[in-house]
Amino acid sequence: MPLLRRRRKRTPMPQLPVRYHSIVTWNKSHVSAAVVELSAGSAQLMGVATAPVHGISRTSHPDIDRWFAGCDQALTQAEDMTIESCGQKIVPDHVTMCLPGEVTRALPIIVSQRRQHPEVGIDSAELQRLVHRGYRKAQDVGVGSGASLRSTDRAEEIVHGAVARVVLDGQEIVDPSGMRGETIELHLSFFLAPLEWLRALEIVTQRLELHLVGLLPDHVVIASPLSDHRSLLMVLDAEHTIVGLGSRGRLLWTVLSEMGERDIVHETVRRIEIQGRNADLLLRAYREGRLRREVEQVVIGEYWRALCAWMQRTARQIRTVAGEDPLPHHIYFLDATRRLPEAQPSLETPFWEGLLPFDACPETVEIDAGRIHDVMDCTTRAVGPNYILVRALAHHVAHLYGQDNELERMLNELVREQLDHR
Repeated sequence: MPLLRRRRKRTPMPQLPVRYHSIVTWNKSHVSAAVVELSAGSAQLMGVATAPVHGISRTSHPDIDRWFAGCDQALTQAEDMTIESCGQKIVPDHVTMCLPGEVTRALPIIVSQRRQHPEVGIDSAELQRLVHRGYRKAQDVGVGSGASLRSTDRAEEIVHGAVARVVLDGQEIVDPSGMRGETIELHLSFFLAPLEWLRALEIVTQRLELHLVGLLPDHVVIASPLSDHRSLLMVLDAEHTIVGLGSRGRLLWTVLSEMGERDIVHETVRRIEIQGRNADLLLRAYREGRLRREVEQVVIGEYWRALCAWMQRTARQIRTVAGEDPLPHHIYFLDATRRLPEAQPSLETPFWEGLLPFDACPETVEIDAGRIHDVMDCTTRAVGPNYILVRALAHHVAHLYGQDNELERMLNELVREQLDHR
């Protein structure tokens, strides 16, 4: 260990206003870190860096030493970069991390209360009691269901929670504070992660001499900047697809379909008897128009068949949660692999439209770094698809510690306190 290194200390939850904060995102092949400056609900990236880390997937066990080395490298470089951005080195005490959504499980919870004095305006204490009840219900539902929080095959803990929707007397509202009504209902979305992952990231954080104040799935982070009243989020990864129903930057529910980019490619070439890297070369030749006409026609047919299989499987998973409820036609799409450009256009075809009860013809919007508002890159280096997660997490943290997010902060602190006393 070098004699000269940064000194950090672990401290409690940050007190408002929060000015500086560190963020870390874990990806398939790398870890990214950033130091952000927060102000009035916006974030400035003062330092960013990325370091290689392999073996991050639901099929791999955490490698604490390797994860720490990569995270320490990325965070050190990000902190050093702050000297260029603001003239002094910034070393925050607190960090928020996101982890791969594929290792997490969603748990939507609804709690309601008939108010004794409907003529009196709703205050923060009433909302906090309802949030507490929702969290206790999430714990009870998890422990009492077939998918136990502490099942023998997969011990889990609640790592994140959000108030996704507020309904007062049957009407959805943005801020219930001060409003009058007879019945208030909160739709909460909780996410659970394997205890093995949680412990590993806590150990990494302790070695970094930081305090972990937030841990949330990457698809929750990606949804944060999406301000639509209702929209679908779809994230295509190599081995799976995650879909969530979004509402003003929060996910009401999510599902995971066990079919991703690699499966689509495999299905495309399976009948052509081409395997491995040759499959990628074939699709590249197809996109570049270098195939003989008869071969091209075969590839087109098999490719469409594979895309249809992907859409059908994804639609079946969506129906397990949404049933026959109308779905928003606005779809935000992210190809995390960046290897399947035909996937997004397939979601605007009559075939996809016929699989689910959309409220209109589906329209897709590709998620890119430029669509993440309220985040300024002072480094000029956080560009391209590799920094979508970093920018989105900076957006989430900025809004969490904004002035008008008391419920969200309270729920975040409640989850963190329970984990600290685990």
